[in-house]
Amino acid sequence: MYDVFIGKQRSLVFPIMCNAHVAIPYSANIPDIGSAGTSDDVPYGLWAHTDSFTFETIFTPYDINGTGATGLRGRSAQQLSDFVMPQGGSGTPSEEYLGVSLRRQHEMCLFHNDKFRVTLLNSQLTQHNQPAEYKVKVYLTIGSNQDVFTTDTLITAAGSKAWTLGDNHVNYNLSGFDADGRIVYDSVASLTNAHTSGDQLTVRTSEYHGSRALTDIFFAGQKVYTRNGFTFTEIGTVKNGGITSTQVTFVDDVSAIADETELYVDTFKEPKYVENMHHLAVVFSAVNNSIKVFFNRRLVLDAKHTENTAFEFSRTDFIIGKNTTSDNNAYTDMQFMGELHEMAIQGISKKNFLSTNTLYPFFDETLLYLRFEEVDL
Repeated sequence: MYDVFIGKQRSLVFPIMCNAHVAIPYSANIPDIGSAGTSDDVPYGLWAHTDSFTFETIFTPYDINGTGATGLRGRSAQQLSDFVMPQGGSGTPSEEYLGVSLRRQHEMCLFHNDKFRVTLLNSQLTQHNQPAEYKVKVYLTIGSNQDVFTTDTLITAAGSKAWTLGDNHVNYNLSGFDADGRIVYDSVASLTNAHTSGDQLTVRTSEYHGSRALTDIFFAGQKVYTRNGFTFTEIGTVKNGGITSTQVTFVDDVSAIADETELYVDTFKEPKYVENMHHLAVVFSAVNNSIKVFFNRRLVLDAKHTENTAFEFSRTDFIIGKNTTSDNNAYTDMQFMGELHEMAIQGISKKNFLSTNTLYPFFDETLLYLRFEEVDL
């Protein structure tokens, strides 16, 4: 059986450099009974749920790393400018909104309750030729004990491209093709003399880049490779401050390399994920207080909370798009930038998922369902 979807994809959009959220306020839904606090209230729905649950969402994240240094980002990044953070730098609006150093550890909050939060964590520590890539973090508080669960990097930038007519890769012997015929690496420089030992290589710009300066090609933290057929071997990582007009210094010593050897770096990386939808599910089982995270139907994390008592949602607001209804700053608010297509919480621990294109919540078990897609007529 196949699912067929037609019409334009629509969503709830949190633009780059926004200050936005959606709140489901506790006080507007649960009557205050007795004292001024919430302890004697009679909650219902999601606020009354104390058993297993499954959180699901279909979303599209934007690239918060920004366009990086001039010449060190992919060709299509500018075409995706509505979905990519501006470069940043002293005095720029994007730097004031979310500084470059903060982007490298920024979390974007998909869903927040004081006892349960789901975020996307940027796992990349450099901006050069490196769009943001995201892990999933789940904060779960049972009693007074909060455990934080973090996946491996799940949302990654595209790091290869097909050769097309007009590419500079006119010499096959120097091109960074892999065995599948895709360009994974770019030849950027060659040795001017044989390297025997030490951490410093004397190089000249590759024929592909003409008179480009080495500082426009290499950057601190960059991995450099040599090639043998379809095998590319990493020789080291460029040292901070280790680039001059003729030499590149590495963090560690580099093995012997022959004269005229071509050096390769990772080809332009692109945030292609901004053009796709992604399915995420967080499953909590009250049987043993376990947490499972599924990404695009694949189990990516299986763990257990350290607390053995029962879970319950906090009697506070549910917030989508950041972790507070206050207006502070993007970093502390964990501001989300991207698109939300659907979101649901069901009062069961699901074991499998039928689709990554749309949610199929069970009506009798649904505690929350939000569909942001519109239907084309």
